[in-house]
Amino acid sequence: MNAPLLDFPERVELTEPIRQRELETLAFDEDNGALEEQIRALTLELEDIQEEVRSIWEFRQIYSTSDNLAAVQEQKRRLTKWVR
Repeated sequence: MNAPLLDFPERVELTEPIRQRELETLAFDEDNGALEEQIRALTLELEDIQEEVRSIWEFRQIYSTSDNLAAVQEQKRRLTKWVR
């Protein structure tokens, strides 16, 4: 047998949550271009800083302690600029 039809307000009340969920933006629908750009830029900067610090450590015997400390401070400054 056929089920009795719901009147319109009851039907809307039952189906509205489903309709609202279908309208929601899903994660893969969003444009993440700005996020990807920021992550790429940060990753490149971190890799560069890491390479510089390795170089400071590797060649530490060639330069004075004060020069090495200044070089490390410069890399720390570069790193902290991303925190702001």
